[in-house]
Amino acid sequence: MRFYEYILLCLSSWICNSNGAKILGIIPTASYSHQITFHPLWRELAARGHNVTVITTDPLANSTAPNLRQIDIGEVHEFFQRVRFYEIISGDPTYFWNIALFLRQVTLDLARILINNEEIAKLKGESFDLIIGEAHFPSILGLIGHFRCPWIGVSSMESGIQYNVAIGNPTHPILNPDYNLPLENLEDLSFTERVASLVYRVGLVYTINVYLFPTLDGIYKESGLRHVPLIQVQNNISMLFVTTHPIFHNLRPVFPNTISIGTGMHFQQSKPLPNDLQKFLDEAERGVIYFSLGSNVKANLLTESFKKAITGAFAEIPYKVLLKMDDVLVDASENVLVRKWMPQQDILRHKNVKLFITQGGLQSLQESVVNGIPLIGIPFFGDQITNVNKMVKKGYGLKINRRTITKDILVSAIKEVMDNPKYRETAELMGEIFRDEEIPSLQRAVYWTEYVIRHKGAKHLRSPSLGMPAWKFYMLDVLGFLFVTCLLVLMVFYYCVKMFCRLVRRLCCNGGRPRSNRSKIKRN
Repeated sequence: MRFYEYILLCLSSWICNSNGAKILGIIPTASYSHQITFHPLWRELAARGHNVTVITTDPLANSTAPNLRQIDIGEVHEFFQRVRFYEIISGDPTYFWNIALFLRQVTLDLARILINNEEIAKLKGESFDLIIGEAHFPSILGLIGHFRCPWIGVSSMESGIQYNVAIGNPTHPILNPDYNLPLENLEDLSFTERVASLVYRVGLVYTINVYLFPTLDGIYKESGLRHVPLIQVQNNISMLFVTTHPIFHNLRPVFPNTISIGTGMHFQQSKPLPNDLQKFLDEAERGVIYFSLGSNVKANLLTESFKKAITGAFAEIPYKVLLKMDDVLVDASENVLVRKWMPQQDILRHKNVKLFITQGGLQSLQESVVNGIPLIGIPFFGDQITNVNKMVKKGYGLKINRRTITKDILVSAIKEVMDNPKYRETAELMGEIFRDEEIPSLQRAVYWTEYVIRHKGAKHLRSPSLGMPAWKFYMLDVLGFLFVTCLLVLMVFYYCVKMFCRLVRRLCCNGGRPRSNRSKIKRN
């Protein structure tokens, strides 16, 4: 009986693989948080019989699926370190133009890294049914254009202006400002912020389309790949997966080809903690504070005053502290346990964790909220600033400026969050809302991925505005017609009034003359 069961299993597996699609994933950003969001998607697609090839900076560990092939482009991590990527983008946001020029050069260099990679070069002769590409750096568009198949854009955060424009979603600069702008109150922008958002929106689209794409097109033309204009590749996007949720982001009207996967697709099954961490947490009678600035904020981004502020603050509080940092803090007090890496999700599940001090990355906020833990945010760059501002607005945490942080400021914030129950109550409420979903994010992502494969794209879900000339989209012809019509009506009205006034004036001024002439005639 077991022999027949084995044969049946082999036949079932063969049928699944014969019906499976060839999928290429391209996630080139050297950031672990960008990568882990989609690890479950690669596993699940492979488990469903698809042949999946993933170009990634952080391959899945312990993956034994024969139909899941990974191309490691870990050299991008080295490239980011060499150009001091996170250090520069965490600089003063007022130097926006310098940062924009830097990001342009990074985009061009990243494209060259992808083109020159030997493993990626071997893919040139293959064909794919679908590409799932990160909707972040435009560096991947040349590769997508080479294979000439439908593609889905994915983002481990909210999508930026460029891809919302490409997919056809409204991008109102006031209602939906870009997540990279350091705005305080996203729901009620000040006049200065509204001006900045409009200028940024127009400037970004113009800079990418006019200043970046022509150079990037030239690089791909010389690469030997089949070339399709990058603006065309970008605008042929079939679907957009965004990691958004009303708790963390402003509401945005979107078309059916924009799918939210923002309810923790990267969450892992609970695992036992290492013995020393388990003991440390269990013995914390007054609670534990977990401190982590994520995978991208390295110790070299922290000033000495910043390090002294956190070590001094932790020495004064009556709580135990788990501190994740890639550098040794020589002044750490006895209540602090420092590690270069910690199993964050499992730590946040422990009942004694009372507060999470974070840089404000979206995945960290999700992992905290789902467990009802309040936060203190110390943002550095990118969407971290808007994430933390939104968190403060919702009422489940506080914000500290990393440039002005002191021991007293941090101690005061810790006492406020730990002693005031409103923060934990609000975090627990947000957690209930966050967990309440009709379909888990992973199932939703898999369904729509296979939907695009089945229908060879999703053109029927595209916005009717795509491909429409700007003059027609903004109704310039209609507005011009109405303006001219109103102008003509006003001119006719003015002319009629003017003629009427002339007639009245003539009748009033000349009304007595005929009688005077008649009287003169009678006398004669």
